[in-house]
Amino acid sequence: MKNVLLPAILFLWLTNPVYSQGSDSSLRSRTDTGRTSILLQLAETSSRAGAGDSALHYAKEAVTVSRRSGNRLYQSRANAMQGTIFMRANHLDDAIRSFETARQLLENDTSLPARKARAKATGNLSVALGRKGLPDRELSLLTSLVPEFEALHDSAALAVCLHNISSKLINIGRYEQGYRYMLRNIAVAEKSNAPENTAGSYIDMTSLLYKMDSIAAMPAYLHKARQLLDQLPNAKQWGTYYIYAAMHASATGHYSMADSLLAQARQVIDKFNDRPNLFNYYTALLQQQKTQQQWKAALTTAATLRHMGEEDHLPYFQLSGLKDMAELEDKLGHAVQALTLYKQYQPLKDSLRQQEMDLRINDLEIQHRTLEQEKKILALQATGAAQEKTLQQARNRQLLLGSMAGLVLLAILFVIFYYRNKRKIIRQELEQIRQQQRITSYSAMLEGQEQERLRLARDLHDGLGGMLTALKIQLDQITTRPSAAAVATSARRLETAIADLRQISRNMMPETLLRYGLTEALRDFFETVRHSGCQVRFHQDGLEHISHPTTQLMIYRIIQELATNVVRHAHATEMLVQLTLENGLLLMTVEDNGAGFDTAAGYNGAGLTNVRARVDYLNGKTEIISRKGAGTVINIECRP
Repeated sequence: MKNVLLPAILFLWLTNPVYSQGSDSSLRSRTDTGRTSILLQLAETSSRAGAGDSALHYAKEAVTVSRRSGNRLYQSRANAMQGTIFMRANHLDDAIRSFETARQLLENDTSLPARKARAKATGNLSVALGRKGLPDRELSLLTSLVPEFEALHDSAALAVCLHNISSKLINIGRYEQGYRYMLRNIAVAEKSNAPENTAGSYIDMTSLLYKMDSIAAMPAYLHKARQLLDQLPNAKQWGTYYIYAAMHASATGHYSMADSLLAQARQVIDKFNDRPNLFNYYTALLQQQKTQQQWKAALTTAATLRHMGEEDHLPYFQLSGLKDMAELEDKLGHAVQALTLYKQYQPLKDSLRQQEMDLRINDLEIQHRTLEQEKKILALQATGAAQEKTLQQARNRQLLLGSMAGLVLLAILFVIFYYRNKRKIIRQELEQIRQQQRITSYSAMLEGQEQERLRLARDLHDGLGGMLTALKIQLDQITTRPSAAAVATSARRLETAIADLRQISRNMMPETLLRYGLTEALRDFFETVRHSGCQVRFHQDGLEHISHPTTQLMIYRIIQELATNVVRHAHATEMLVQLTLENGLLLMTVEDNGAGFDTAAGYNGAGLTNVRARVDYLNGKTEIISRKGAGTVINIECRP
């Protein structure tokens, strides 16, 4: 029931008209990007829960909303999510189109988030092309991603990319190149703090060494993988580890050990319902049975592999299963059955080769058509440029004649325009000077006020605070006298006075802000707010990049004033505070579930007046959304 209600509640939030209101287009744009993020989360959650139709619906809605926002990064993310869901449903053509769109949207964007999103879309496109049967394009895209991930310093993505390249090279029989990429993959994985992924890289190397007939080199990597997996008793990689450990045992003649290891592998595979690894298990079991000349059991295993290949549309296992079955029937002396299977094998092999050839030819045709289209576009551009040049020459002649005929008139108009424009520029310069004077005066006023508060806070803390503390220590030393009760009472009062003194000092100039920065100062302040009975949820992103002390103090005072108003006037029990700095733009949101007020009636209390003054100082703007009995949302944006 909870899994059903959560998406429904989120979807109602997305369609709530309160979040569609606002007089500023940038606020509406941010609302659309926020909706896009929620829709993408819903799509991913639905997809992982097996609700493919719902996931696709949310993804398509995210594409529509992101397009309305005009944010190309969010449009790319939405198209990439749509492609991922198409690919999980095996709709490869739709997936390829979506991933291509996601890449093209960010083709000219060199920002870090855009480069990461484009690289991710490229990786997913390579997977879709591989499943489509276009290994050359898949490998080309993967190798192009290696320098990109290295430039981004994304070691996790680089390790996955190197692993995929190695796997593709191994699948097409290019073992030496695959070995080199696998060594690079292991080097990257060992530097990461991901033991499960590193163990997987060791196991993959073991698989490659087995295919290269380097049996003697397998134990070293199996041992490294075992050391890491011993720290992860519930890791999924145990199944793969047992498979290749069994293959090594079988290759070295330890058949009983191989049988035991395969049995353990099957338990892990069944536990995680790891169907891809089930193919590896049956492949290893088939090899073990062949080695021990268990022809009937091997025939059953080969038939299972063939059946699974047909179910999962995997041509390799269909072909290998048929071929193994034919060979095993021949071993058992069943010549007729073997011939029948061979007859099925060859046409299927030819058909799959033809399909692969058709796909490659189709891909080449698409590339050819694209090149031809680009040539046509260039030709049209050249023709258009020539026509534009001719038209421009004609316009120049007309302009020259008109200029000669109206020279006097133009001179008069120029003089008039010059003097009018000059007066306008002078007025603008005067207005700018006055504005700058107001800003300078206001800044000086605020800074002087804060400096005075800082001085007073230090005097109270270092002067009176130190004196009272010394007095308390002195009184503690005479507690053995007959007036011990009076002394103890005095000590308690002094403790209260010291605590009040420190609180006053903190309010006037937070010590945490000076020592640890804005984020920690806000957290410390919200702890004080929680003691008043109002629960605070605080989220921030990028505040560490705000380093100017005056700006930090202004932001702290704004949040302090808004939070104080929530507690004192709104009588709220819950408060959400979010601060995000992105591309130089600071977004602040304070939302509560308090009494609210009628914004149409106007509210200009001292608290909000101070907030607006500080926001104006930061060249920002404020938006207030409130209704009686429905809480209040205050959005502030500025460029500190």
